Amino acid sequence: MREMRQMIADAQGTDPRLALASVKALATETDWLLVRAVRLARAQGYDWGKIGRLLGVSRQAARQRFERLSPLVGPTMPHTRGRTPWERHAIELVESKVDLRRRREFESGDAVFW
Repeated sequence: MREMRQMIADAQGTDPRLALASVKALATETDWLLVRAVRLARAQGYDWGKIGRLLGVSRQAARQRFERLSPLVGPTMPHTRGRTPWERHAIELVESKVDLRRRREFESGDAVFW
């Protein structure tokens, strides 16, 4: 929360470079929060019409924007398509950690007999 407040303060500041970078970071954060909120609504049974009304857009606009990112199956996505940048980054971190563990096991010198 403190980081968000700092980004807002920087966006309102007098340094244009810092203001632009802060606005871009805030947009990324709010996009992520919006997708999360839509996923939560879909998981609780909200239809696209209700979501659209709450967002101030049409049912079709809400569905077209979020359907791929917010399936009805729940707040987490079953496949890699449509993941948010934060989710992709988290997956990359986990996969790199698993890969590092496998390399360490392989390089440990223990013989593996097939």
